[in-house]
Amino acid sequence: MSNFPRFPIVIICFLLFKCDKFSENNHQTNNNLSVLTKTDTPNTPTLLENEFLIKGASFSANNTYVYLFKAHDETFNLVDSTAINDSKFQFKGLAETPSIYRISEIRNKNKGYTLLVDASEISLFLNKRTDYSTVSSTSTIQKEYLDYTSKMTDFKDKGMALYYGLRGNFSSENIKKLKKDRLVLFTEQNNYIETYIKEHSNSYVAALLVKENVNTYNAKTLRSLYNGLSQNIKDLEYSKSLDSLILLKEAKVKERLPVVAIKKVEENFKEEYRPKAYKISGLNPYGESISLKSIPKGKVILVDFWASWCAPCRATNPNLVALHKKYKNQGFEILSVSEDKGDAEWLNAIAIDGLTWDYHVIDKNKTIAFRYGVESIPFKLLIDKNGNIASEKISGRALESRIQQLLRE
Repeated sequence: MSNFPRFPIVIICFLLFKCDKFSENNHQTNNNLSVLTKTDTPNTPTLLENEFLIKGASFSANNTYVYLFKAHDETFNLVDSTAINDSKFQFKGLAETPSIYRISEIRNKNKGYTLLVDASEISLFLNKRTDYSTVSSTSTIQKEYLDYTSKMTDFKDKGMALYYGLRGNFSSENIKKLKKDRLVLFTEQNNYIETYIKEHSNSYVAALLVKENVNTYNAKTLRSLYNGLSQNIKDLEYSKSLDSLILLKEAKVKERLPVVAIKKVEENFKEEYRPKAYKISGLNPYGESISLKSIPKGKVILVDFWASWCAPCRATNPNLVALHKKYKNQGFEILSVSEDKGDAEWLNAIAIDGLTWDYHVIDKNKTIAFRYGVESIPFKLLIDKNGNIASEKISGRALESRIQQLLRE
């Protein structure tokens, strides 16, 4: 990440907030939200108990529209929009419970600045470079969430520093060191998240983080983290819906597909039971539709379910890069299935981690993951030369050994 100084931006942002003029635009909103106009009190608006006020600033030109999206069922829905006037914009609405929102200057729910919105006054500087956007509020939950996201940014910066520290030298020795260093870092990050949830059991942020990691942790870990929340938090409607998600995941554990090898007669596993691989199709980074059939026949294929936000997934990526380089000329290929919601995060992670193979698809609705019974990620499975599932949930030395076996068949 760039070392571009953020302090001057923050100062400019606060100076902009002191200006007296507000947008005269009276754009139509939905039933829950309304944009402030000149009829509102500009500097000291009166907020009801469950209302929020986002006071925004931007360097973009007048009449540039700003869009507000609200997180709902693992996606973001457009709920409001307004135009920038004299470098300012505002949103006002109801926040009966804290929720994740996204603000963007383009009408794309997968791009923009993500923030927590509660019943408070929130100051926001929106930069075209999302990394340079800033937000502040005096509410306790906002402070807790900002402390958490700040720590996550630190982890991200450290991870990128490890990669760029190689200075383009991807020798086997450097890759080995990178794998070790990143594993340590991502383990530290995972431990921090779990510890944060446990130590903030009476915070709404803890419930948010449990839901955010529904697809990262297995059912047992999720249940443990949920049970550790205070009764006050578990009594909230949000937490009740979270309990339902965990129950669904626990039910899926009992319905796992019987994919693991049953018999091992000889080294070539000729009598081993291998079900036919299920359909995999989706859009690649170029917006083209690809599938398993896009990969030439006769290849041993590793299907890797991962996501940019999944620390354990990112920790294994250097090993996948090494395996692809070592065996690609022997008939080995990788198909990466991302569980990301945003294209930007997905594409950035592919570039940063050096995932140079041709086959990447994004599984935003988790239809592929559901088809394969993927409970949590990372999740890896191997498809043999005949298009049959040979192994699932395999990693480490066992993964490479199995690849070698399948290539010999």
